[in-house]
Amino acid sequence: MRVLVTGGLGQLGRELASVLGPEGHTPDIDEMDIEQPDLVRATIERFRPDAMIHSAAITDTRLCETDPDLAMRINGTCSGMLAEIAATAGIGFQYISTNEVFDGLKGSPYLETDATNPVNHYARSKLAGERAVLAAHPGAQVVRSSWLYTFGGNNFP
Repeated sequence: MRVLVTGGLGQLGRELASVLGPEGHTPDIDEMDIEQPDLVRATIERFRPDAMIHSAAITDTRLCETDPDLAMRINGTCSGMLAEIAATAGIGFQYISTNEVFDGLKGSPYLETDATNPVNHYARSKLAGERAVLAAHPGAQVVRSSWLYTFGGNNFP
């Protein structure tokens, strides 16, 4: 299965590239800027993926707070646009979201059916991305992850 990964130079993108090997393609922003639909379509045409994992995002929560419009554009609007392109091309789509769409007040593990309550701009933009993706691509999957731990990444342990 050929898999196209957005955000190929990011922490998750690099790890996915190592796992996918030659069946994966993790373009950098110069090859596939997710804000440019024509570049996205051209990359899809060249690589001909069976699936796309959308891991590109603005994840710096401080930046999201200082520039919420940028966060919403990249994490929300562009995610929906990518899902729409993938749906039109018949490509499976996975959107990497965050557990931060929940406020953390439940007191027990969250279920995917629990009501969301994002408490910052980053989480609001990721929730907007979830909604845009699911509206644009009926077969899309949303993966809500918490902190990533990798070699060479921004890790806190």
